[in-house]
Amino acid sequence: MGNPKTVSGNAPVMRIAAIIILFACTAAISIILKMEYDMGPSKADIAIQDLFFSIRGGVLDVIVSALTHCGDTVTIIALCAILLILPNRLKYGVPVSLAALTGLVIYKPMKHIFMRARPDEVLHLVEQGGYSFPSGHSVTSVIVYGLLIFLIRKHCRNTAFKNVLTVICAILAAGIGPSRIYVGVHWPTDVLCGWLIGAGVLIAYITILERIYRKNESLQ
Repeated sequence: MGNPKTVSGNAPVMRIAAIIILFACTAAISIILKMEYDMGPSKADIAIQDLFFSIRGGVLDVIVSALTHCGDTVTIIALCAILLILPNRLKYGVPVSLAALTGLVIYKPMKHIFMRARPDEVLHLVEQGGYSFPSGHSVTSVIVYGLLIFLIRKHCRNTAFKNVLTVICAILAAGIGPSRIYVGVHWPTDVLCGWLIGAGVLIAYITILERIYRKNESLQ
């Protein structure tokens, strides 16, 4: 078995490599969509969209529409505001808010660079304007709810409460992206690249926070 210290020391390098790979994949997909499809839908986009639309209807429409709103800008701002108001804002509010802003700074310019049109409005189950690529909801949900999982597992002492919050955040982190396809406001590749960007930012913030925690512990 390897030396635990060596393995721990290699972790940041491996994470940096993972971040580079995630953003490189995003760049590659962006170039392919631009060069091959002029930012229109790919064959995979249409096939996956058709699959999602085939299960639409009734109660599921209501549930998925509610799920997708958990990634709305208003929802994320309200969540960050609440976390910043709470006494333990340094543990939750500050890192979550900074990470969310980082994601915004990355994906917002991309929307205006690529200017990808959304699927036809007739297909929309919710109101949504602006450009389609990448999916801001997908970026933000992975970052915010993913980072909350990390922070909750780190700081929450009540095991039952910790586990419940972890499950809720995991559902939101994983479910909001696909919900954007279901409600008809994004192409699947929008969501895929949103996930890649979100995962890159999430890994970066977890790495930074772990370094801060180790430094603080060494000073105690």
